[in-house]
Amino acid sequence: MRLDVLREIPDDSSLRADWNALALRMEHPQVFYTYEWALAVYRSYRSVGNTLLFLAYDDLNALCGVAALRLDPASRTICFLTANTGDYCDFLSAAERRAEFVSAALSELKKMGVRSLVFTNLPADSATVAAISGGARNHGLRCHMRTAYRCAQVQLQSKQAGPAPDPVPSHKKILRRFVNAMGRENPVRLEHRRTWEAIEPVLPEFRRAHVARFLVTGRISNLARPERHVFLTELAKLLSESGWVALTRMVSGDRVFAWNYGFLFQGTWFWYQPTFDSDVEKYSPGFCLLAKIVEEASGNPAVNVVDLGLGAEDYKDRFANQIRETLYVSLQNSALRHCREIVRDQAAAWVKARPPLERAIRSAILIGRGWTRGLPWQNVLSLSRRRFRDWWLGCECFCSGNQSVCGEIEGVQLCAMDLNHLAAAAMEYVDDEDTLSYLLRATRRLRSKQAEGFVLADAKGMPLHFVWQAPAYTSLAKNYRAPAGVFNGQDTVLLDAWTPGALRGRGHCVQALRLIAKDASIRSRRVWAYSSSGQELWERALLEAGFWKRFSLRRNSIFQRRPKTPTSTPSDEISAQGVSARV
Repeated sequence: MRLDVLREIPDDSSLRADWNALALRMEHPQVFYTYEWALAVYRSYRSVGNTLLFLAYDDLNALCGVAALRLDPASRTICFLTANTGDYCDFLSAAERRAEFVSAALSELKKMGVRSLVFTNLPADSATVAAISGGARNHGLRCHMRTAYRCAQVQLQSKQAGPAPDPVPSHKKILRRFVNAMGRENPVRLEHRRTWEAIEPVLPEFRRAHVARFLVTGRISNLARPERHVFLTELAKLLSESGWVALTRMVSGDRVFAWNYGFLFQGTWFWYQPTFDSDVEKYSPGFCLLAKIVEEASGNPAVNVVDLGLGAEDYKDRFANQIRETLYVSLQNSALRHCREIVRDQAAAWVKARPPLERAIRSAILIGRGWTRGLPWQNVLSLSRRRFRDWWLGCECFCSGNQSVCGEIEGVQLCAMDLNHLAAAAMEYVDDEDTLSYLLRATRRLRSKQAEGFVLADAKGMPLHFVWQAPAYTSLAKNYRAPAGVFNGQDTVLLDAWTPGALRGRGHCVQALRLIAKDASIRSRRVWAYSSSGQELWERALLEAGFWKRFSLRRNSIFQRRPKTPTSTPSDEISAQGVSARV
């Protein structure tokens, strides 16, 4: 066996044919093993690490082994090139030559000075598992394996037993009720897009829906990152040439309720990247989409399995009638790193077996990250001291708008906030951690419907600034004692305004304040805002937008948490009750 090592995935039609022929001869062929998948990853994530492509040839110069790997230069760690995108990863070769191929690859990696190898999502039923165990001993590497994922599958038919029973008979009545509710005007149906010309127009809406759905669940979707979007785009282009990709939408008329970016490959229908419209969450559109896919697949003699992929979601258990395990395999040349790997895995397993403890630890980590915001530890103490001072001694200054400065703002528009705006912002400002945290908070507030959100957007609809407005009493009365008679039933207060870091200093906040003040003037309402200690920029924006200071609220005691009460300031020459504030 001759082993060639390449630093790229070449665009070679002959290699593509030989590679895919080898993938089809695997014990369980997967779309994740194909040349197209590796090429899409290489084109999309080229800057992530160094690609290592191992190609093995026999005496007749025929391709007999393929391994697409990635080297992390900093840690000198090797992993599968498709580890972050593929549900299954493996060394490709005939089963009888797997041990020889794996041993040759390990030998070459050892010569490169690689310190550790981590192979994730390796199928537990693959011949590679035994090959790695034997090869590790022969090359002086210490091997540690544990279960990575339990992939749920729906086995539809077999040569011996014929068609499998309906996997969800007890849920038919509920599914029918949900489907009928979504299809009141037009019947609900599945739409499959298999060509690039058909997939390209709907990819943006799929991406936006996926990002929006993750925001609702309190997470940032991987599709918010441009690299992931490029990957799915490249993958659709490449796989559509062979008819292996299937972007499925559940639609009723022009309304799309759910999506699944999946694949049809060698008798398997993959549930790879699904999402749904959160506005119809009460009808379980994702569950309905999967049920319809299973129903359609059961009537297709070319489909034997619906693979539900990675992740242990509860809804998958309602359909699954078999499980396929994948492994996490770690090879180390150091006994210390090997022991550390084992201890870490056992500690993680111990914590996961105690859900309350796991939730507490994860919450503590998230709080710690949010508190420090990635600052060096030397600055954390200073930040904490400043926040403590602002919380106890801060002075809230309420301001009222001035109608005379409110004019037309060209090139921007103020519109009501919705999930699409938040999803667009998540994709645009994905590298701004503070803005992502704000978007998650804004999503929770938007879903609670306790305040009204506004977005200042440019001509293309891209969000530039966010601000919230709520009735004055509901947002302030719980924490502050405003002077009697200051607020009336229609008064509103602005809160939680935010401009992404890359756009600050361009006047977007002032423009949003002016437009809000103008709208309030048309509705004959008064708008209030407040600024606490340490918010000089916000106070400056209020003044520039035509708001002026009316009164201040101070805490009565430093050591007791009493409500803040109003105190006079030089600007309060006229009592708040005697001033007619108009915006």
